[in-house]
This record gives sequence, C-alpha cells and structure tokens, in this order.
Amino acid sequence: MEKSARNSNHELLRILAMYMIVLIHANMYLFQFTGGGIGFALNGMVNGICNIGVSCFILISGYYGVKFSIRKFVRMECMMITYSLLETALMCLILPEQVQGAALLEQLIKSFLPFITRKYWFYSSYVCLFFLSGYIRKFIDCLSREEFKRLLLLLLFLFSVLPTFFYFELIPDNGKGLVQMIMVYLLGRYIRMYRDVKLPSMAGILFVLLWAVNGISHEIPISLGDVWHHLCKDNSITNLIMAVILFYAFKELKLFSGKEDGTAGKASRIVNRTAGYVFAVFALNNVLVTAVMRLLSDGGFQGAGGIPGFLELAGIAAAILIGCLGIGAVRELFLGRADRYLGELFERKAAQIGKKIEKRANNCKFLH
Repeated sequence: MEKSARNSNHELLRILAMYMIVLIHANMYLFQFTGGGIGFALNGMVNGICNIGVSCFILISGYYGVKFSIRKFVRMECMMITYSLLETALMCLILPEQVQGAALLEQLIKSFLPFITRKYWFYSSYVCLFFLSGYIRKFIDCLSREEFKRLLLLLLFLFSVLPTFFYFELIPDNGKGLVQMIMVYLLGRYIRMYRDVKLPSMAGILFVLLWAVNGISHEIPISLGDVWHHLCKDNSITNLIMAVILFYAFKELKLFSGKEDGTAGKASRIVNRTAGYVFAVFALNNVLVTAVMRLLSDGGFQGAGGIPGFLELAGIAAAILIGCLGIGAVRELFLGRADRYLGELFERKAAQIGKKIEKRANNCKFLH
C-alpha cells in the first residue's frame, strides 16, 4: 500500500505524543513542585501514560506508510545536525562542567554525525526504519492476511508480552530500539490494511484501567533483590494497547471537519505544519527542561504544592514543547530552502552514480 494523505487528527496526536515525552522528562522534578503525599499519585499518573508517546508516533508512521528517498534523508540529517549543535551550545552554557575537553569533542562529533553515533536513539532507529521501509513494504505484500497476523502475534509475544510479565528481555533496551520500532510500524500497517475499524465502546474503560495498572506498577514495582520490575516501559503490552486505543480514538475525532477554506481548514493546515517540527522536540527537550529547572532553582522558585504545583509543572512542559516547535519553525524559515537544495543535489548525484555503476555492470556482462 502506498503512502496515504495524513489525517490532521493524527498530526495532532503526534504533537500530543511529543508533549507526553516532554512531560515525562520534566516529571523528574515533580516533587519539587508538589511535595510528598499526592505527589506519588501524580507521579504514577504521569509515568502510567506518558511512555506511550513514541509508540503513538510510530503507529501513525506505520498507518500512513514511510517511503525512503535520499532527498528526505539529507533534509532530516541537516535538520538534526542543526538541532544537535544547538543542544551542545546550550549544554556548554548550562552544564559547562560536563562538556569540557574530550567530552565536548565527543559531543561535537556526535552532533555532526547524529545518525550513526546514535546520539538520539529514536532518530537513529527511525532512520534505519526509513532505510528499510521499501523492503518492509515488499515483504508485507508477500504475506497473506493470516500470515501477517501470525507474524505480528509472534513479535508481540516475544518482544512485548514476555518483557511485560518477566524482568528479562530478549532485546535488553526496554523497547527503545529498532526491534520495537519495526514491530509497532508493522502493527500500524496491519491496522491500515485489515483493521481500519471503529473503536469498540468499552475501549475507553480499558484505557483508563490500563493507565491505572501502569501507574500503580510504577509506584509499587516488583522488587526481588536487585531486580526492580514495573510496566511503564516502551515495550510493555499495556503501553502498546493504550497507544492503539488512543490512535483509534484520534482517528475518529471530528475536530477538523468542514470546508478546507473555513476555520477547520486553517486549523488543519496549522496542525499539519506544526507537526512537521516534532524532531526539534526529540532533540532539544531534555536540555531545555534542564535549563528551565536550573533557572527556576537559581531564582529561588518554590512550587505551589499539590495539584496546583503539578499544573505549574505541566504548564512548564507545555511551554518547553511550544519553544521546541518554535525553534523548528524558525529553522525551517531560515534553512529550509538550503535543506531542500542539498537534498535535491544529493539525490541527483546518487542517481548519476547509480547510472554509472549500472553502465559498467552492463559493459562487464557484454565483455563476458
């Protein structure tokens, strides 16, 4: 199946997924804002849901399909190099003691080679998925519906169900890697091809129950000696089911219905454009969370405590999200044309090299 036009509801879910990622990173400072008591319940609530952000993002990619092109890869790499250099500069300002000498050199090398150095695990895994997408599509096309279903069930059992119910993992990365990404991408493709249906009426109740189970598991983990086990991991089956339910829920929303030239159409275009800057969130949210919390601490800021304190933290996470998206928009304004030029240039050069290789191969066949 070819790549389809995107639904603005799902682009909005991408943005929400990015907010979850920012909030769970900012949540490390939760007790400075809320204190004890209710802080534990709020900590479980945040961790119980926010780890589904990446799965939501990849489900959307799988549903609509990813198509490789050298042009797009060059543009993504240029984009991430810019963000990574900005992150390194911010770290030099905020945490100068951590980025000196060899550490600074390492950061600079990783900034210029973000993909192959795996500076951002999500980006490196996503680019690998990007490279493999054409072969994955051809592989899926060779499978019957029943074969595809059995493959998915096997993958889910091995890499999601088993890590959920046991501490041990076949791939020891808590779901933060290529195997999990390909599995969730395949799930998104399967939904598009065979399960593009309406959400069951009881799905909302199941979502809340799983959220509660995740939150309780995070606050009261299984502890056996040095083993600490809870369900709030990227590869937990509870998280994956929640991500699928949220995906279906957003698919059925009516937020952007109406004529394209009306208010709904304008809102749709704004959401679609904003969602194009989400990689800035992946790259910059950690350092911006650290910067904001350092500034607040140095300024003597005291959280309001309880739920008001949590709302302050949630607002700070929203501001950081908006800041990251704004940086992405500014970068696109000033460097977007250069990205497109370099992408087209590399694509032409690759095509020329490919033709030369093909010509030489044909000449060798002729000589033989």
